[in-house]
Amino acid sequence: MKMDKIRKNLMDALTAGRSQVTGVLVAYQMNRHIAERIAGILPYPVKVMDSTKEIPPLDTAQLKISHVIELYHPAREGYHRCKELRKSFWDSGYQTLSLYDWQEEYLDNQFWGDLDYPALAAIISGLMARIHQAKRFKITSPQGTDISFSTEGRRWLEANGISRNGNISQMPDGEVYTCPVEETFNGVIVVDGTVTRSWVPTKPVRLEFSKGQLVHCSKEFEKYIKNFPEEIKTIGEFAIGLNPDVHRVVGNISVDEKAAGTVHFALGDSYGLGKNKCDCHLDFVVRNPVLQMEPKIEIPFMKVYDF
Repeated sequence: MKMDKIRKNLMDALTAGRSQVTGVLVAYQMNRHIAERIAGILPYPVKVMDSTKEIPPLDTAQLKISHVIELYHPAREGYHRCKELRKSFWDSGYQTLSLYDWQEEYLDNQFWGDLDYPALAAIISGLMARIHQAKRFKITSPQGTDISFSTEGRRWLEANGISRNGNISQMPDGEVYTCPVEETFNGVIVVDGTVTRSWVPTKPVRLEFSKGQLVHCSKEFEKYIKNFPEEIKTIGEFAIGLNPDVHRVVGNISVDEKAAGTVHFALGDSYGLGKNKCDCHLDFVVRNPVLQMEPKIEIPFMKVYDF
């Protein structure tokens, strides 16, 4: 297995944040083998730690930790402790990079294209300078999506794959996101991509919304969310995928939602971008969307039309 592409991507993600890498902690939840493979390709002092059992090293002067790579599985046992440790990492000033639900195939060169993460960050930064001008969206798709909403007055955030302190950066990464104004969110979304965390529906799933609330859905989706709190039925996110290296559905929402030419939405928590607060955040991807915007703004890797 050749791993030079993931080595370069990880190094770019760690160093492009303008912070010198003096030591890396690879904190894993389940798969020590993958953690050790990653540790073995990095040209820095590295420690591997089981986040579900071990206590973070207190002698940071000796290890000189500056960055943490997290190999976590949010739907699996032990993730609550991993999230608590992340806060302690941030409190210690470490920059973090999160690798969610990684499989060994993600290490191979064949999984990655020729994407340069600093270049992607520049593309996303350019879009961020314009996207806040958007006031209104209408999104349709060949499968039947027809949803309209406003984002006027809402903040947009970027996810560019560059490690940072105090916010989650992922790999692969590449999106801009916000929360629609809930009362304006009306219509139908037909989900034909991955649903958090790894559900790929065998046939498209239809969701109907009125004023930001999920009012009707397929029996399959209703069963999927039945154990979630009631707040899961409120819209919490709209995002645009911008990573041109994500070419195929792998059944990992943290990968599939980044694909250039897709959009995704989420129910539940709005990450402070909207009104809804919830313990859960349920993403779902719409492939091959058609975007109408007011005003029209050019979006990389995607055709955009006027209203």
